[in-house]
Amino acid sequence: MHRQFARKSHEFLRQLSSLRSSHRSLISESSDSKLDFVVKEWEGPKSNEGKPLNPKETKPKFLISHQWPEWIDLMELLSKKGYFEGEFGTPFSGNEMGAKDANRIRTACLNFARDRLDLLRYLSRKDIHMVVGSGCPSIDRKVVNSGKRLRAHLGIDEELVCSSCNLRGSCERALVKARDDEGGRTVDVMRFVLTYGLDPFIGSVENKLCLNKSIKDSVRRLLANMVELSTNEDDSDTSEAVSVPRKKGIVNVPMKQGDWVCPKCNFLNFAKNIKCLRCDGLFQERLQKLREDQEHLPLKKGDWLCAT
Repeated sequence: MHRQFARKSHEFLRQLSSLRSSHRSLISESSDSKLDFVVKEWEGPKSNEGKPLNPKETKPKFLISHQWPEWIDLMELLSKKGYFEGEFGTPFSGNEMGAKDANRIRTACLNFARDRLDLLRYLSRKDIHMVVGSGCPSIDRKVVNSGKRLRAHLGIDEELVCSSCNLRGSCERALVKARDDEGGRTVDVMRFVLTYGLDPFIGSVENKLCLNKSIKDSVRRLLANMVELSTNEDDSDTSEAVSVPRKKGIVNVPMKQGDWVCPKCNFLNFAKNIKCLRCDGLFQERLQKLREDQEHLPLKKGDWLCAT
């Protein structure tokens, strides 16, 4: 009996030791897994070859999800330039975009557009015409007013656009024209771009007829223009650029050599333009210079001078 009791005691101690070892292993494994998780969070991803990654690659990247690569490029540009810094932080930290996140994006984009007043003259007039000439995507008051300013800027018939818009019945400013002293601005284009860009998240486009391929393609090209122009600005030589104060307000608009401001409507024109793109006013100084140059040009056989 003594042997049987000793055998059972030995078996019990062996099982107890096994349980303790197993329990210790589980604790160790759990602790190690938690420790590994923390270490991985601090260390960041490792390359396949075991070499340290480029410092740019170790920086945290925001999760920006959109069906348009051009939209993602704009968000990355704004983030790089610090437009998302501040009290509320980045809108891309969560899994889903809410109304507050959309407002942060809207604020950043509009601030960027206000800082880049000069962008409007470089953006494709054809694409702007396609976007605003098809009607307003929303009855939001600021979007509607921006559309009216841009249509006036491009010489588009406001009554024709409003009469064919399916939102005219609920729009308080239907058939109302922009004031004569209002001109198109970069921020007006941005409001339209925002309405289409945020639509997948918050359904901002109320006029569903505007959600066609032609308009979307134009919006994407305008997005690409904005990013390209702002990116190239960092690499370009701005030594020839000058600042000319506008008559209204205190904002200085960057100009390049040869560009001119129309004395009639105060619109900023390219150097190559002889007529103002807004009011068709003539650039008298350029005309005078052309006349002087023409007088000194040698006449070839068959050339003739107009008597008038």
